[in-house]
Amino acid sequence: MENSLNQVRPRRREYSKQFKAEVLARCAQPGASVGGVALAHSLHSNMVHRWMREQREQLERQKSTPPAFVSLPMQTGGPACEATPARLAALADEQPVPEARLQIQRGELLVHLQCPLSHCGALLRELLR
Repeated sequence: MENSLNQVRPRRREYSKQFKAEVLARCAQPGASVGGVALAHSLHSNMVHRWMREQREQLERQKSTPPAFVSLPMQTGGPACEATPARLAALADEQPVPEARLQIQRGELLVHLQCPLSHCGALLRELLR
């Protein structure tokens, strides 16, 4: 009885990424069976199926990653952007400028824009360039 208490449990085997990739590549070959490839590498077929599932899930996660922020170059200077006292007074006296609201969707990316109607053409040209 004392013998069984002092025995160390066998550790699980760990496989390198390179080995897993090699096994999965052989499974992907035409006519290859998962069981045959697993047996040839002294593995249980359930282990190889799990590696295949993990690889598929990893690819799905990479596809569903939202796109990173994309900076668009915009002109910062120019007559429309100058905020001189005379320009501010003229803007205060003007009638309200009609605004356009744009919603652009490409795949999962959704962009909402609101700008004066007179600037929409330039903005769209910059976006679509």
